[in-house]
Amino acid sequence: MTFRLFAFRALVASSVVVFAGAATAQVPSTQDLVGTWSLTMTSPQGTHPGTLVIKDEAGKLAGAMTGEMGSIPVDVKTTETGVSIAFTVDYQGQPLPIVLAGKVAGATMKGAVDYGNGAAAGDFTASKGGAAAGAGAAGPLAGAWDITGDGGGGYSFNFTQDGTTVGGTLKTPDGLDIPIKGTLEGSALTLTVVADGLSGTIKGTIDGGVIKGTYDIGGNAGAYSAARKP
Repeated sequence: MTFRLFAFRALVASSVVVFAGAATAQVPSTQDLVGTWSLTMTSPQGTHPGTLVIKDEAGKLAGAMTGEMGSIPVDVKTTETGVSIAFTVDYQGQPLPIVLAGKVAGATMKGAVDYGNGAAAGDFTASKGGAAAGAGAAGPLAGAWDITGDGGGGYSFNFTQDGTTVGGTLKTPDGLDIPIKGTLEGSALTLTVVADGLSGTIKGTIDGGVIKGTYDIGGNAGAYSAARKP
């Protein structure tokens, strides 16, 4: 084989690699991203479900994440390999930056999660339309709700919802987040407290932006009502 023929074949081979890489690293369009996504992130502390809504506002992407932390704005940008979604949450009284770097394939999205600028790592998956399609008859439950009732003030719910499945936390006045899980069937809400050393149930009925019901947790029982936070 002559040197010239060898060089030509090497050039062709390298060109194939370059163009193959470019084909798999397409920048998603605005319409690829706009919509409601049912999203699940992982971290060293476990799994964190949520709902991501991305909108096109005058040609610029804008978003909001609803989950265990309530509803917070997110910064959405396309990248050479996919999409970047950045936001900040309050973690034990300190701001914690979180960045999702992923790729979009049709109605699915997946990638890596960076917590605290490299302090911890995880991954995420998301599907478009899943959360909105599964919302209960009373409307989406996901988000933050203020609670008033026999147990006093200062309590709140932070719900996540995927179809009829409900998760999230019950926040106490001293800042403790107690995990809860359950179901929303029509307007009937049934929750179970799943914290270590603490058990109980919370039941309620949703009517618009208000939940009314009863609770029995750790031997303390009573009535409550909850209103969605603005």
